[in-house]
Amino acid sequence: GAHSVGRVHCVNLVHRLYPTVDPTLDPVYAEYLKGRCPTPDPDPDAVVYARNDRETPMILDNNYYKNIINHKGLLIVDQQLASDPRTTPFVQKMAANNSYFHEQFSRAIALLSENNPLTGDQGEVRKDCRYVNI
Repeated sequence: GAHSVGRVHCVNLVHRLYPTVDPTLDPVYAEYLKGRCPTPDPDPDAVVYARNDRETPMILDNNYYKNIINHKGLLIVDQQLASDPRTTPFVQKMAANNSYFHEQFSRAIALLSENNPLTGDQGEVRKDCRYVNI
């Protein structure tokens, strides 16, 4: 549900638009995304992106789940949550009840914070989340 806020750089989503549009993506939404990401080879250093949620982009709410039910998930992993029978019931429940989403999100953050994070030189903050720092 954290993808309720933020954005996705075009370099991470153009594979869903080019050379053909991913059939799991809403066609009208795909056209909007092509306007945001007009080339299949975006400059990886450019700040060209699409917001995860166009309606409430800076509010942590359950629109993320509503979007993926409506085939407007930016990342494939997001869209798969709505189509996998193991996760579909959770997506539907989150989409239907913003209070439930907030309760579950708060619970998840609390659990993650108790996970004994690495400190000092035990780990690293990645400069690019896709790659280990060199």
